[in-house]
Amino acid sequence: MSKRTEQVAELLLQEINKVLVRDFEAPLGTFVSVSITTVAPDLKNATAYLSIMPSNKIGTVLEAVKKFTPHIQRIVNKTLKMRFVPRINWEIDERDLKYAIIDEALAK
Repeated sequence: MSKRTEQVAELLLQEINKVLVRDFEAPLGTFVSVSITTVAPDLKNATAYLSIMPSNKIGTVLEAVKKFTPHIQRIVNKTLKMRFVPRINWEIDERDLKYAIIDEALAK
């Protein structure tokens, strides 16, 4: 990743998390945040990896975030002083699921 894409990814991470904390109403008893963002070399698309707790709410929260994407994109577009702000796509951060499986295995 180039220095520019790394900088844009970090800015997106910070701004998306601010919007999620301030404006997004996660289902009761859930926590959602962006753990990693990656940006395409042409800076047109970005992938934000969501960390969602508890894991049994992943589907519900992911759908809610996807519906909330236009609001997030609008706020990020206004906040970031860039000629072109990458279009945000969502993925689940699989690392949390892997850690939970390992913790469960170790607890036995």
